Parts: sequence; structure tokens; C-alpha cells
Amino acid sequence: MDLTLLRKFQAFILIILNICLCASAVAYVHVHMTNDLGHDTIIYLHCLRDAKEMGHQQIPYKWTCQWKFEQTLSSTLLCDANLQGAKELRFLAFNESGESCRSSCGWNFTQHGVFQYDKGEWKFRYNWPH
Repeated sequence: MDLTLLRKFQAFILIILNICLCASAVAYVHVHMTNDLGHDTIIYLHCLRDAKEMGHQQIPYKWTCQWKFEQTLSSTLLCDANLQGAKELRFLAFNESGESCRSSCGWNFTQHGVFQYDKGEWKFRYNWPH
């Protein structure tokens, strides 16, 4: 086999391998939610990712729950949070087209409202419904 042809074949194989590796790279989103409401307070969470069930979580005081899922072009995470006997807060915990978080989203539930970690600081996002 001609040496030039062999080098072209090797370059072709390397290009194909790189394309396959890039196509198989999967980006994940991590969403963390922490209960900082006070002793003996439990947050009840229910979330849907792209309209698919993600399950129910009960988060005791000072605990954090986490969801990890594949990021797609239209990924969303819609959640309902409530305290026993209180009204439900529905919020968008992750939106691919949003500007506030990309691969990691942090949420903190406090007596003063719900805060999202955005660009290095906690920013107020929602009041608790009355």
C-alpha cells in the first residue's frame, strides 16, 4: 500500500473517531434543593422533567435533595413545593433557555422566600404563597 494513501486512511479514521466521541458526549444538569426553613419543617417536592415524572421528595431541615438528568435542547424542570397545610409554590427550577444556571442549579428554601444561586450569589426568586 502506498505510504501517502495509508496516511490519508489513518487521518480519515481519526476524524471518524473524533466525530463519534463528540456525538456521544452527554451533558448533565444537576439541580440541588436545600431546606433552610427551620427545625421540624419538611418541604414536599414534586418535579417533572420535560413533562416526565421525576418523583416526590420530602426534604427535612438542613437536608438537600438532588436531581441529575441529561440536558437537551428543550430541557425544563417544573417543580411544586409545599409545606404541610400550606399552599403550593409552582416554579421552574431549570430551563435550558434560561440565563441563570446551566449545568448546576442551586435552590434554597427559607422563611424569607426561595432563593436561587446565580453567578456566585443567592438571589431572591419567589415568595411563599399565603
